[in-house]
Amino acid sequence: MKTSIKDGNTGYIFNKNDILYTVLKLNHRLKRKTGNKLKNHDITLEQWYLLYFLYQNEGCNQKKLAESTSKDTGAMTRSLNVLEGKGLLERKHSYQDKRQFLIYLTDKGKDLYKETAILLSQNAQEIESIFTRSELAQFKYLANKLSSNLG
Repeated sequence: MKTSIKDGNTGYIFNKNDILYTVLKLNHRLKRKTGNKLKNHDITLEQWYLLYFLYQNEGCNQKKLAESTSKDTGAMTRSLNVLEGKGLLERKHSYQDKRQFLIYLTDKGKDLYKETAILLSQNAQEIESIFTRSELAQFKYLANKLSSNLG
């Protein structure tokens, strides 16, 4: 079985035993599994995360939302436009600064968040059941260590 992949453009040999390969493959599979749970609700994982954040932080502005989700403002505007078009959120002028919009979930957005949060909680339980309690603790420790050292 081939364990490395050579990039024709850069010549970099991507080894299937590299941690980068393992993390990217895991990320892809988790996104696919989770995305499949959301597909019937006409929402992507990225859009769900915005609903989650807004459910926890109603009335935040677009800048705070972009910073908290590590999205640039242009991408955030596009994402918010899609969710607003689906009737899941609304933008209201700030009373303190009329140039600024505050973002709120609509009742439809709140209901969708609650319904899909249950699905994703079940999904997380399925994934966690693969590990023993000790393995799960070790995995979380190592993943957090890697994440915090990457910046």
